Amino acid sequence: MGFLGPEQTILKDLKLETDPRSNIKAEHEKYRTNLPNIFAAGDCRRGQSLVVWAINEGRGAARECDRFLMGSTDLP
Repeated sequence: MGFLGPEQTILKDLKLETDPRSNIKAEHEKYRTNLPNIFAAGDCRRGQSLVVWAINEGRGAARECDRFLMGSTDLP
């Protein structure tokens, strides 16, 4: 069937903003959504893409979650 995007029911229930392609809208390189405690990365934010992008975004999202929770981060 191919990639159909993130589950829309969950996005609607949480009231997460989406982009015109129905992916979760999140700040570039910050991964923050319109909800203060929710971050998005990888295919649910970019759309279907290469796994290397998902890995890179996962690392970036982990760094920003660490910064959010601890106030600073040592993650690259």
